[in-house]
Amino acid sequence: MDGVINQITATRIGRLAFKSVRPLLHFARHMAHPDIPTHQKITNVSFRGRHFAIVHRRNFPDSCVIDQCFTQAQYDMPVGAHGVLIEGIYNQIVSAGKQPLIIDCGANIGASVLWFIARYPSAHIVAVEPAPDNFSLLKRNTTGLDVDLVQAGIAADDGLAHLSDPGKGEYGYRTTQADDGPEVAMVSIRTLLTTKPISHYTPFLLKMDIEGAEKPLFEGDTTELNRFPLIIMEPHDWLLPGQNSSRPFFHFHAAAGREFCMKHENIASITAHASLLEMTTGLKN
Repeated sequence: MDGVINQITATRIGRLAFKSVRPLLHFARHMAHPDIPTHQKITNVSFRGRHFAIVHRRNFPDSCVIDQCFTQAQYDMPVGAHGVLIEGIYNQIVSAGKQPLIIDCGANIGASVLWFIARYPSAHIVAVEPAPDNFSLLKRNTTGLDVDLVQAGIAADDGLAHLSDPGKGEYGYRTTQADDGPEVAMVSIRTLLTTKPISHYTPFLLKMDIEGAEKPLFEGDTTELNRFPLIIMEPHDWLLPGQNSSRPFFHFHAAAGREFCMKHENIASITAHASLLEMTTGLKN
């Protein structure tokens, strides 16, 4: 529908015509979805037989994150031998009678959470998002699913910070220690894991899109982070030039002897395993 509207409003006559019928269009939308305000819409997406109706704002940032997750499949990584390894770890956790634990840091409106649900249907997800407007949509989009929601930012230690809007849109909110916005709670991976007993859950995937907050996170104690066989992170050196925001991550990655791959704007840190060498060389350890 939006594509048709864009075509119509590409000309002056089209814009005038659309202006006259816009009230009727809003009325029809309200009748079809009376619980959704006119500044929001529904986008239907599918992956691996799962279908979701994502409620989101009529803006570029929300449409972009949905496209990144379900059209570009940016989190469908790693592949090859690393993909075989991660799939095997996932299946081993399930076979052991436990749930693979996914922690989604910077869950935004929930598009990534829904993609992970479709990709790893036996997993339990903790979705962490500090911004109230994003969190409201995240809550709506994950209602009734096996997802725990945490309205907070991610940090090396529990505490408080401030939520900053640098003008990048709803997918660019940033937590900072500078007094540059409303106060928000900060939670550590360590604290999140204490709520998930090892008798029921096994750390599996840690996803981070936290707009530069990865720097102080990886400067802290990374013991709990290293428990995740797969870490997927969007680095933000491009957004914060001169701040070396990814350097602590790479220090952690190298010191832990993990392996590396990338897809689109995301990088993956993968636990080292003897099977990787066996799959590529045929050597038996």
